[in-house]
Amino acid sequence: MRGGGGQDCGTGNGTFRVTASGVEAHAGLAPEDGASAITALSEFVVAAAAVAAPDKGTTINPGLITGGSAANVVAALATASVDIRVSSDAERGRVDAELEAIKVSDPRVRIDIDHAWNRPPMTLNAASAPLLGLARAVAREQGRDGLPAAAVGGASDANFVAALGLPVLCGMGAVGDGAHAQGEFIYPDTVPAQTALIAGLLGRLAEPLRG
Repeated sequence: MRGGGGQDCGTGNGTFRVTASGVEAHAGLAPEDGASAITALSEFVVAAAAVAAPDKGTTINPGLITGGSAANVVAALATASVDIRVSSDAERGRVDAELEAIKVSDPRVRIDIDHAWNRPPMTLNAASAPLLGLARAVAREQGRDGLPAAAVGGASDANFVAALGLPVLCGMGAVGDGAHAQGEFIYPDTVPAQTALIAGLLGRLAEPLRG
């Protein structure tokens, strides 16, 4: 978790559910009769991770995997939840196509992918640029050296607002680090400055209403 700047770009994201359907069999008596969904899914997630392109803002993380019924049974079913982040619609299309093209070694296992895109990419649109400029002006008035813009791998509801062509800023909250890790934290001494920045920005935006 990082803050202290006006985020002008955030990733589009989705959580894809990948299901491998194999053939159940006794692992000792007749393993050749089985087609392991777990083995096939393992092949798939390794291939899927290789589709990532960090230099283009595309990350792919198989975050959850479940499958099988017992250690002595060739698994008939396995699933994975895969977090995907992209910075452009072009990358979203590429990822969709390349994941669908992945083949596993055992043709008896079927791979089904639920392409559950959740948010579109967030870019600095024409409506948001003046808002970012105003936030920077407020920061300078408050004695801050600058208010950096950033392209990050996070996503929020601001992605939807930006996609509508409306003004929006994201990442104006707490300053910290270790997002989503057990050691996630904020720097308490930055809270007053961030609060003052938001209050100052809201005050400037309200000036036309006060006449």
